[in-house]
Amino acid sequence: MAWALAGNTVMIVLAQLLVIKRLEGRSRTGALALVGAVFAGAWLVLGAAGLVGAGDALLAALGVVACSAIFGFGETMLSPVMPALTNALATDELRGRYNAMSSMIFGISGVIGPVTAGPLIGAADGKVWVAFVVGGCLLASLLALSLRRLLTPGQDGRSPAVAPPVPVPAPAA
Repeated sequence: MAWALAGNTVMIVLAQLLVIKRLEGRSRTGALALVGAVFAGAWLVLGAAGLVGAGDALLAALGVVACSAIFGFGETMLSPVMPALTNALATDELRGRYNAMSSMIFGISGVIGPVTAGPLIGAADGKVWVAFVVGGCLLASLLALSLRRLLTPGQDGRSPAVAPPVPVPAPAA
């Protein structure tokens, strides 16, 4: 587990430099859809590592580390996109509530995830759980793509922020 956590951390540190630049001026909904696909890929790698079994413990362990690193790349993509999209959609009066709700989602998922994962992992040696998680990630990607048509280009991050015009001083008489 320590190697998996290290793989996740190293990926986040290295990917930050690349991801921020690449996402600038691009569709936030497209980035969210890509995050879902990356997360689905990470869970597929974990599922494949589980299929390796005890026959090759090193390969299974490398699969767990790879899953964690891939997941870290998805986290790095999600971090700048989600708050920006939340704040682009919020009105000035409700911005605090939008941000609180967005933050609360991570807490709720931290409670619901383990409660639902336990029974699913216990059934069918985790295959059902992997199928549900991958399906959920891909469904989230489709929902992110469907959101795009409901947003303005500015809300979706496709157009650069327009700076207010700078007043030109009048010549002195």
